[in-house]
Amino acid sequence: MATLTGVNAVGTGGFNSSVSVTGVTALWIGFAFTGAATFLFLFLSYIRNVKPEARFLYFLITLINGITALAYLIMALGGIFGKAEMVPNQHVPGAAAGSFYDHGHSQRGFHWLRYAAWAFVAPLTVIVLGILAGAHWVELVWLVFASLISVAALFASAISQGFNATWPLFAFAGAAGTPIAIAYVWTFRISAYKVHAEIGKLYDVVGLGSLIMYFGYYIAFGVSEGGKITTPDQEVIIYTVLDIITKAGFGLVLLYSREAIARYGTWLGQINTGVDFDFPIARSTVTTSAVNYSTEGGHAVVYGEHRDLAFAQLHGATSTPLTVAKGYDFLIPAPKTA
Repeated sequence: MATLTGVNAVGTGGFNSSVSVTGVTALWIGFAFTGAATFLFLFLSYIRNVKPEARFLYFLITLINGITALAYLIMALGGIFGKAEMVPNQHVPGAAAGSFYDHGHSQRGFHWLRYAAWAFVAPLTVIVLGILAGAHWVELVWLVFASLISVAALFASAISQGFNATWPLFAFAGAAGTPIAIAYVWTFRISAYKVHAEIGKLYDVVGLGSLIMYFGYYIAFGVSEGGKITTPDQEVIIYTVLDIITKAGFGLVLLYSREAIARYGTWLGQINTGVDFDFPIARSTVTTSAVNYSTEGGHAVVYGEHRDLAFAQLHGATSTPLTVAKGYDFLIPAPKTA
């Protein structure tokens, strides 16, 4: 068996991997959900009659689910590494008599593809939430690199063979993710409410929800690759549930609710502004503020997700100012006095 920097290549097909049929089934379920979500979001990205800047969000969410689906497919088919270490009291059924595995030891399956997928998905998720919140590109670049460093540290923590190296590297990964947590709780949220109150409400669901799920990922790592408290099957099941929620689930909420905001003024898709219209949007639109916008007549209309014009119509028709979350009132400019 070839050794790669302290990691031995093994597969899920035989007893070398400590992931049983239950774990492989969970991998196939993860592939089914994220694969179906990929095709759904890709389909929507082409049939939705929206402007390119709105379509870009569809493509990003499609990529997030597609990358995750590919990782699950490869892992389910046997693309997995095993750490070169003995894990006692995990006898593998089917092991040959007198073999290493028959003596109550096995190699704990290490899904390196999970980290490869995270290296792509984590930055894309930051970009998606930043676009939703209207964050500045400088902050997005900073957070993309922070997410990459955090994933790299987690990977190093998982494969490290050094004495007590796992937890210092795990702590480094958490420290590298701190700027992302600050953005999700503070700067992105402020920016989202400055765009519009309904965007802020949607962000509270997908942004803060993502942060909670990320803590779930860190906890899952601590009890699986880190502390080795869970069985390999339990580890796979936990990560599969987290991935389905954060990729497929939040993707559905984000795309459908964002369109509801553009069309109806609320992320729940109900009319709560006092004005009943569904925002016909001209293909060529110029908007500079919530009360100063113009459209070019004579063109086909687009129903959907050009949020700038939708918010302009919403604010203009209802004479409502920009709103922010409770506690962020200092962001509202003071009214001009004569």
